[in-house]
Amino acid sequence: MIDRVALITGGSRGIGLATARLLAARGDHVVLAARSASDLEPAIAGIGESGGTASAWAGDVTDPEACRAMVEHALQMSGRIDICVLSAGVGHWAPTVSMSNDEWRQTMAVNADAAFYVTRAVLPSMIERGTGHLVFVSSVLGGKGAPNMAAYAASKAAVAAFGESVAAEVKPSGLKVTVVYPGTTATTMREHQVQRPQTPDITDPELQLAPEDVADAIAWATNVSDRAYPTTVTIEPRGLAGRPSVTDERQNPR
Repeated sequence: MIDRVALITGGSRGIGLATARLLAARGDHVVLAARSASDLEPAIAGIGESGGTASAWAGDVTDPEACRAMVEHALQMSGRIDICVLSAGVGHWAPTVSMSNDEWRQTMAVNADAAFYVTRAVLPSMIERGTGHLVFVSSVLGGKGAPNMAAYAASKAAVAAFGESVAAEVKPSGLKVTVVYPGTTATTMREHQVQRPQTPDITDPELQLAPEDVADAIAWATNVSDRAYPTTVTIEPRGLAGRPSVTDERQNPR
């Protein structure tokens, strides 16, 4: 029996896909949104093979009209959206003086603008029903800067501030909003970043969070009682003291 319907951006990989798998395993129907249909196909197939139910929407979340179409698709397919996880993200490592205009704009568009577009599109149906849960995936860097990561840190700070502002707006309507602040996480996004620092906590996946760790936090936040309201969740890797065993599959990035 399907429990709830969850729309997940960035759903073809990383934190988005890990969250989709976990929510589908508990009985939610997940709608995965990503730019590439070819990336979504194996994600949907894998969830189905594991006994879950999922559907896909391929499009550009930096396009406001595409975001409206995505939400309309989810509502037409499932009748409602109970949970919306905004996990689409991109990052560029580069000194501020050498970061290109395109790198800055892409980072802001994917991380911050898309969160606004999707939220604006999904809120009316949630407010009308008087229930719903928005989860914004920010970053610990949203609260503290780091060298060569000005654009990413700024975009994640924007996501956090936006999410907290939306929370204040919609709480009287019965909706919940949670902002998740992950620490360093081993995702494929990192493979495309340039000039990243060559330190073990950055380059060694065993010293980072796995996407499944962040997904655990999202699953917990969206499964508490109606009395509880997890407004923020911060999750950091334990580092050397908590170096995971290579036999622990959940700790190793896929």
